[in-house]
Amino acid sequence: MAHAYWSSVFAGPADKLWSLVRRFNGLPGWHLDIRSSEVVEGESEFAPGAIRVLTGTDGSVFRERLVALDDANRALTYEIIDSPLPVRGYRSTLQVWPVADTGGAFLTWQSTFDAAEGTSPEAAVAAITDGAYRPAIAALHKTVA
Repeated sequence: MAHAYWSSVFAGPADKLWSLVRRFNGLPGWHLDIRSSEVVEGESEFAPGAIRVLTGTDGSVFRERLVALDDANRALTYEIIDSPLPVRGYRSTLQVWPVADTGGAFLTWQSTFDAAEGTSPEAAVAAITDGAYRPAIAALHKTVA
């Protein structure tokens, strides 16, 4: 099983950052590669079991399920049902912590998955970290600035 991880420190407070990250249907508001998001199943974007369909700026389509939303620990866990990414069994958690000495926030985005057939684990990890996490978190910095 492969593991992808990216993290970053934000100047603003953890609660402000969490208010954006916790929105399961909110990726188009800060992820530059996501054009639209629609919750197609479930009670709301905040209820575990909700399924969203994301459309990328390149026309790619992703189906993802919200597994858990933990406001007390500022953690959101989701899994990919179907996507063009070279991964299978993908489960990911975004989590936000307060930074005590600066009043800022620390965000982590990590996942576990198997590389799709024909893809090495290293290439799958690079596709996630370099192709998704790194640019998304860079854009999130601009959104909360």
